[in-house]
Amino acid sequence: MDFKQNTSNQPLKIVSLGGFGRVTSNMFVYEYGPDILLVDCGMGFPTQDMLGVDLLIPDINYLKTKAGKIRGLVLTHGHEDHVGALAYILPQIKNVPVYASKLTAALVMDKLAEYENMPQKVNVLPTGQPLKLGEFTVESVHVSHSIPDATNLIIKTPVGTIYHGSDYKFDFTPVDGILPDVVRIAAAGAEGVQLLLSDCLGSERNGHTPSERTLEEMFDREISHCQGKVIVTTMSSNISRWQQAVDTAVRHGRRVAILGRSIDRNLSVSAKLGYFKIPKGAMLDAKQIRKLPPKNVCLLAAGSQGQAGSAMERLATGEHRDAQISVGDKVIFSSDYIPGTEGTTQSLIDALSKAGATVIYSNITDNLHVSGHGSKQDHLLMAALTRPKYLLPIGGTWRHMVQYAKVLGEMGYASDKILLPEQNQSIEVYPDRVKLGPVVEVRNVMVDGLGVGDVGNVVLRDRQLLAGEGIVVAVVEIDQSNPGQINKIDLISRGFVYAKEHSQLLIEAGNMVKQTVAKRKGRIDSEKFMRDMVADILERYFFEKTHRRPMILPVIAEV
Repeated sequence: MDFKQNTSNQPLKIVSLGGFGRVTSNMFVYEYGPDILLVDCGMGFPTQDMLGVDLLIPDINYLKTKAGKIRGLVLTHGHEDHVGALAYILPQIKNVPVYASKLTAALVMDKLAEYENMPQKVNVLPTGQPLKLGEFTVESVHVSHSIPDATNLIIKTPVGTIYHGSDYKFDFTPVDGILPDVVRIAAAGAEGVQLLLSDCLGSERNGHTPSERTLEEMFDREISHCQGKVIVTTMSSNISRWQQAVDTAVRHGRRVAILGRSIDRNLSVSAKLGYFKIPKGAMLDAKQIRKLPPKNVCLLAAGSQGQAGSAMERLATGEHRDAQISVGDKVIFSSDYIPGTEGTTQSLIDALSKAGATVIYSNITDNLHVSGHGSKQDHLLMAALTRPKYLLPIGGTWRHMVQYAKVLGEMGYASDKILLPEQNQSIEVYPDRVKLGPVVEVRNVMVDGLGVGDVGNVVLRDRQLLAGEGIVVAVVEIDQSNPGQINKIDLISRGFVYAKEHSQLLIEAGNMVKQTVAKRKGRIDSEKFMRDMVADILERYFFEKTHRRPMILPVIAEV
């Protein structure tokens, strides 16, 4: 596609709505003149200090006044950190066409069917077929990743070609037999790439990331001699990994049951499209698990990161209705920790071990998992194929971005050709240069139950305070005719001290409030003033006596 030369010196602007330096919540804005192209719409995982938060989604405030400029949203693959926020974002940017590869489109449509007012169709974008979206022409190219039908994007713009290299590795013996399209990637490089956005999550690892197929030996080793049930867990969208587990289990005379709605949904969709195959008669209904000898059973279980309520958590706690852990069972964790989930995963492993299972996980056994993300040599190969003038590491934390810059520096790229933006910094692309642009406001948008964005830093601080120090409710009864006179004060402790054992402390604190208020000179003519004074007195008193700072909630009642 030929573009008119950019004579206005107007840049292409690139903004990461999930923020640079983050692994998840992937969502990118490409903005040129009157047109905007969106790439991906993923969710993130809350950190341990985000109490009660279910997930994170990209901040689309930047798009609120620009919705009419959006020409399309293109998805690169079906992992949750790239598509998981669609149900929350699409209702806010109505009537935007969505495009994806065949499997990605099917997975997304199946998930969106659970929600109201969702688009009726996700358009299939075949690889190698250019799509015109305003000033942008987008072509998808097949790459290897830990989910089938993953793509990168070749984006042609008036200022040059951008290669959007989201999650990838170069796997030349993939489980599904479909090779990465290095010919098309190299052709894009020969045509000229102004900027390469490259996955950098594996930039700390030497060499190439191993092929998914190398795990076949691991599954065979771990399953062949187990006399109990085999339970395999990994990310629910890791279709190729599930395929290898099933193939090995069936080969050793086991039937397979699925525990977890997310796995069932993903494998059902993949099977309809031919991306997942299971021999006839090999599937086992979960209700039939107890009817077979354990040595003839393999369970595919969701919850590899220890998610609350997942199949793995219920197995570990003995609360699963269809299966239980017994001595002799083996649990295979064929996955890495997602940043922020280490604690819950380790607790899950502890519970499974205590229940009698032999647990196989990465800290004690090698070759349980191969990453879907390229290592140093994969990054060098991508740069060699695309030959970009500038590079921008994405999809990793700041340390991964810095390490990527070092690796590509060894290839000969000067430091001013490798962009390392701050979390909320934009990128400006010109025909003759690429540079860091102005800061764009990007924040964590937290989803808690049905609430989207209504949990902010203030609410989190309150939750952290409640979790760490507890709360004291002070019910203060005052005289209507004399607001400065406290008739009665009751202190109710929750999570601060046990009232029965520390009743004297609470009584003394109440007396301190009454005495201090009584000694105050001047009229107290505001309920708010009284609340603030009570809170201040109690905070000081409790810290002096206990060195704790509970949240104080005064309630004023006039009689």
